[in-house]
Amino acid sequence: MARPRPLLIAALLVLPITLAASPAMASPTTRTVTEQAQFAAGGMTVTNLTTYVVDPTAGVVKVLAEMQFTNTLPDQRDGNIITRRYFTGFSIPVPVGASNAFAATANGTPVRVTPRLVGGVENYYVLDVDFASNLFYQQTARINVSYDVNGVDPRGENPSRVNEAYAAFEAFGIGDPGRVTVKVVVPPGFESETFGDEAPTTNEFGFTVYTVTDIEEPDQFSLFVSARNDAALDSRTVTLDDGATFNVRAWPDDPEWEAFVVEQIEEGVPALAELIGVPWPIDGTVEVREAYTPFLYGYAGWFSASTREVEIDEELDAEVVLHELSHAWFNDNWFTERWLSEGFAQVYAAAVMEQLGGNPRSPTRPRTTDPGAIKLTAWTTPQFAEADPEEETFGYNTSYYLIQEMYDEVGPDAMREVLAAIADREIAYVGEGEPETVSSGGTWQRLLDLLENRGGSTEAQELIDTWVLIFSQSAQLDERAEARGKYADLVEAGDEWAAPIGLRRAMSEWRFDHAEELIAAATEVLAARDQLDEWAARLNLTYPDTFEADYQAATTVDDLQAIVEAIEEQIDAAETLSASIDSEAEDDGLLGGLGLMGTNLPVLLDEARTAWAEGDLDTTRARATEVNDTIADAPDVGRSRALAIGGAVIAVVLLVVVAILLLRRRKRRRAAAEQQATAEHEASAGSGELIVPLPDGTDDRGDDGSGGDDGGGGGDGGGD
Repeated sequence: MARPRPLLIAALLVLPITLAASPAMASPTTRTVTEQAQFAAGGMTVTNLTTYVVDPTAGVVKVLAEMQFTNTLPDQRDGNIITRRYFTGFSIPVPVGASNAFAATANGTPVRVTPRLVGGVENYYVLDVDFASNLFYQQTARINVSYDVNGVDPRGENPSRVNEAYAAFEAFGIGDPGRVTVKVVVPPGFESETFGDEAPTTNEFGFTVYTVTDIEEPDQFSLFVSARNDAALDSRTVTLDDGATFNVRAWPDDPEWEAFVVEQIEEGVPALAELIGVPWPIDGTVEVREAYTPFLYGYAGWFSASTREVEIDEELDAEVVLHELSHAWFNDNWFTERWLSEGFAQVYAAAVMEQLGGNPRSPTRPRTTDPGAIKLTAWTTPQFAEADPEEETFGYNTSYYLIQEMYDEVGPDAMREVLAAIADREIAYVGEGEPETVSSGGTWQRLLDLLENRGGSTEAQELIDTWVLIFSQSAQLDERAEARGKYADLVEAGDEWAAPIGLRRAMSEWRFDHAEELIAAATEVLAARDQLDEWAARLNLTYPDTFEADYQAATTVDDLQAIVEAIEEQIDAAETLSASIDSEAEDDGLLGGLGLMGTNLPVLLDEARTAWAEGDLDTTRARATEVNDTIADAPDVGRSRALAIGGAVIAVVLLVVVAILLLRRRKRRRAAAEQQATAEHEASAGSGELIVPLPDGTDDRGDDGSGGDDGGGGGDGGGD
């Protein structure tokens, strides 16, 4: 900020006189501060102690200039004529708004003081002070000049401000080099800082005292004092519907500022939250103070999210108020780079201002030839007193321009999604389910990834490359482009399999060498998976989803190689199972079929299928092997069974033959017995002998029993 420099004026009257003539007045000559060093050379030495005392109760800064003047112009003799040169007074500059001007000699005798405007000077006027008497050669006059600095009303062009809560004024002194002292006294309760020349500080009974002695270049000296007493600020609490609370604190003499800021809070904060897509992010009361300090450093305000403080200058500028309120979102919690926080804050402040019927300023397209042009990655937050005004102007405008271009390209909805990801620290490369989080804050790399991945931007990279990056950073974009191409191919090949988290983190962290190693390993996994898909389709089975889960959870190349090995094991088991299924379906032949009688191969194959689908490869192989072994052994088993059956048939035949032979043998024996019995019967018929039947109830008279009738007849006869 360009601070006003006081106009210091001394009035010198030169009167040539003769001893014999009345004095003749010459026209007065005025000298500016740049001529002040000529005082001694011009005939008068000036010593000065100027004291500034802040009096908040009276609402003024009381100024006392204790000045001593000595005429060093000797009388001039020309024959009998003596010319005496003398001074009748002097002029001292005072700020506009100064009042109660008074001058007196050291012993208290008042002298005349006449205020006078100076053409072309708006912030200062002069007091023409008369000496009590003409100041002749080697004479010394001591004059004390006092006045009050009342300050001007808020938003006045003059920077002087004096009220119970704040005082701002410029302290200076006039006089010869090495003969000027400036002293400033600030009462207890005020926090003060100074701008301009260095001023040593002491504490005297609670008063802060700045003292600069023996000033070597008083014409260049300037000390601007800013003193604040926040306890004296007026306060007004504002609570919004969402619970956001603010304490608006204004200078006691500026109710207009208080009402204006309250209006911006009540209308602007809800509109900002809706447009950004994130609720007001600060818990606790935020203090919004009217202050002049930011303006002194060339800024309109500042915001601290950590201390919940906002300071805004006295101007009634809606864009400034909304910009500072936007920093509740756009600060170090979201972004690690200044251009991002400032650019987003300005874009959203302007958008809300327009919604509320205002007319925000638009950014201008930057040029590399602009004063202060700088790559924004190097645009960092300076100490206030060390800021380069041209760099600051360029940085603010270019940040605004870039973010506005990005906002216009993707639109408010997509940008809302991008900001939500930044707020929640979501990973830029998402997989399945809820996005993972990252530890790093919002960098230009992260913003670029999110703008492209979430917002669909195609222009952000060129904007960032042109205005943000230095050469070494631009080189990363080529590496990124190559890695992103390979990553896109992998994602497409993966289909329903999302990229591994280790790869997605490497891409998000811009570790592209590592990312490409992971891509190569992941590609091998997908190739193995495709083979596994073919086997699963051939078997009409599904395989365990643990492969997909493990793939997506993989963080290292070793993890991915282990998955390849596991898939190859699954494929190997599939080959074994498929072979057993094929074997079971083949024609077994007569002996094979005979050998497989009583086995249950389908049950074994079902168990093998179930085990394979569940990833139980040991059981799969065991059942498949059992099927294969059973089928392989079936011919031998059938042959053995056939032999066993043949032997059994022969044995049965033999048994039948034996049985037949035995039966025939019995019949022959029976027939022989019957014949013998008949013969015996006939032999004993006439002698009255009893005939005994054979044991089976037959007699020996014939197989058909016809002889029984004859025997019956004989028997009957014998009975008689």
